[in-house]
Amino acid sequence: MYRHLLNLVLGLLVSSGAWATHVLGGEMYYDKLSGNQYQITLKLYRDCGPGNTNGTAFDAEAKLVVFDGNGAQQFVIDVPFTGEQTVPVELNNPCLAAPPSICATWTEYITLVDLPPNTEGYVISYQRCCRTPTMVNLPTGLLQGLTCTVQIPPVQSGPNSSPRFNDYPPIAMCMDEDMVFDHSATDPDGDSLVYDLFTPFQGADAIDPAPYAPPPPYFPIVWAAGYSGIDPMDGNPPMAIDGSTGELTVHPTLLGSFTVGVRVREYRDGVLLSASIRDLRFDVVLCDITIIANVQGQSVEQLCSGRTVEPINESVNGQFYHWDFGVQGILSDTSDLEFPTWTYADTGSYDITLIANPGWPCADTTVSTFQVYLPLEPYFARPPIRCPNEPAQFIAEGSLTTTTLVTWDLGTAGSPEQATGPLIFAEFAELGGHPVVLTVEDHGCSASYADSVMVYPRIIMDLETDRAGCEKTMFAFSGTAEAWTPVQFAWDFGDGELANGPDVEHVYADPGLYDVSLNTWTLDGCIDQATITLPDQVEVFPIPIAEFTIEPATVSLLDPRVEVVDFSQLAEEWTYEIEGKTVTTPSFDYLFDDAGRFNILLTVTSGENCTDTVTHTVFVMDHLFYAPNAFTPDGDGLNDTFAPLVKGARLYEIIITDRWGIERFRSTDPKAEWSGDGLPQGIFGYQVRIAEHGAYRKEYKGFVTLLR
Repeated sequence: MYRHLLNLVLGLLVSSGAWATHVLGGEMYYDKLSGNQYQITLKLYRDCGPGNTNGTAFDAEAKLVVFDGNGAQQFVIDVPFTGEQTVPVELNNPCLAAPPSICATWTEYITLVDLPPNTEGYVISYQRCCRTPTMVNLPTGLLQGLTCTVQIPPVQSGPNSSPRFNDYPPIAMCMDEDMVFDHSATDPDGDSLVYDLFTPFQGADAIDPAPYAPPPPYFPIVWAAGYSGIDPMDGNPPMAIDGSTGELTVHPTLLGSFTVGVRVREYRDGVLLSASIRDLRFDVVLCDITIIANVQGQSVEQLCSGRTVEPINESVNGQFYHWDFGVQGILSDTSDLEFPTWTYADTGSYDITLIANPGWPCADTTVSTFQVYLPLEPYFARPPIRCPNEPAQFIAEGSLTTTTLVTWDLGTAGSPEQATGPLIFAEFAELGGHPVVLTVEDHGCSASYADSVMVYPRIIMDLETDRAGCEKTMFAFSGTAEAWTPVQFAWDFGDGELANGPDVEHVYADPGLYDVSLNTWTLDGCIDQATITLPDQVEVFPIPIAEFTIEPATVSLLDPRVEVVDFSQLAEEWTYEIEGKTVTTPSFDYLFDDAGRFNILLTVTSGENCTDTVTHTVFVMDHLFYAPNAFTPDGDGLNDTFAPLVKGARLYEIIITDRWGIERFRSTDPKAEWSGDGLPQGIFGYQVRIAEHGAYRKEYKGFVTLLR
């Protein structure tokens, strides 16, 4: 019954579609950090070749389980995947090459854990299924996983970091070829290390390929008949490892894939602290002798690249090389670099010899002829920006000789569109950029240089001016010019005066007709000049002369009449302004109504609407004062207020008091009127002070009767 159930389970495992047959091996180690922290590193290897039939990748998370030394689970950790790297396929013999189907990658899952000191230590474990089913030394049809585990010793052993292997052995080894590999490890604490071949642990299954590992102990893998942990593969001599140095040796005698386990144990003062087990796979393959010396042929671009050559080594499976650069008469023109550089003293044709793996029985030799010429490196100086149809000069420069063929592609030039020779001229009518391509050919080499010519438009200009005006008045001048670069402006006003700028103003000192000229030019781009001259463009009219006399210039307010007499010239209209009044006759008499100093402003206008002004002053002296002796504030509209008549007062003050001397009214306004303020009928005294517009002052006192 038991055998029947076992066969049923194995059948289910073999037929399961959930197989993950990609595991090549793995290992685990740890580093003691500060405090209670440990850094745990799980290093796994997977098959990326045809043996990984499902193309299974590394897990997105590695499930690590932490146990104490008695096997009690403490906690689990899911460590994320951070990327993988390819395991290089390296063989001891450079004459040999492994089949391209050999492929393996590796990754590291790294995490930090906090492990308080205890007396029994800790065990950290990881399990994954399944191993690649192509293993020769494992039973056919039985899928087996792996267990990576490591022990942290108890606190009484002291702080400890586990040993870790230095290098990964070659995943492929050649049939009937000796393999020697330094499989030593490094221990951060300097503990003693002992190496041996060891049977790896199995773990997980196809039903649950990535479980959380159960507590130890773990079962060793099942070997196929004739194989064991200390004799894991066919070899003569068989596989062996030096217990002290870790040197791994074997001479494989059977093709196939083999599971191998290597253990390193660390001892401190003769006490075993921990062991690190590397679970790995070796592929024994047929290797071919494939060393081929080859130099990449010289390209057209390399023909004229100068006296320095950098031949491209395209040899296959070469490990070291010897070059001879073919210089006659010397022995120093050699190099042992894989990708050398050599500079010849002169141009010419040279035979370059390359030997791949010189001295080996599989060495190969090739000879390549290199032509060495100076770079053509053509170029030309871009002509300055041109005006339309202005000839442009082009001169070809570079490593040119008398045999060099020089051709020009001038694109959209007006003439010519194509040209030959190192020196040419061309005209371009259209505005904008015009591509120009220079091509030179020599020694079978060809090189080109492209640039362009810019064509800017010529100046398009115009001007506007004031056409007519009076002398000594401002005339406005405005010029416009269209170009692709800044335009300069220079004006000639025709009277000997000049000005710069697009918009200017000018005053003509004398009447007459004047020519106006505007000159424009550019300093860069299309360097151009344009001028407009307008004959008799501006007419300047004479200004009339305003003048008059006043007789007399000083009058009394008692007789305030003056005579204004016009003496203006070229006037056709007269406007006088006196005391806010306007008089438009040339001469007239005027009667002032009050005293003071009065300005008379005359503005005259000519027939061409030119004007002139002049101002003269009249002084009206003296003053007038009259006060009524009674008033009747009864509201009948007649004599309702006490309102003295005052003229010619520069300063004025009136004070009214009753018969007891009490002030009843005060004002500095000569036109002020007193209404009686509702007082009863009676006699009131007044006192008036007047200062004329001259220096004279006068005081008046009197009485006024308020009648009700």
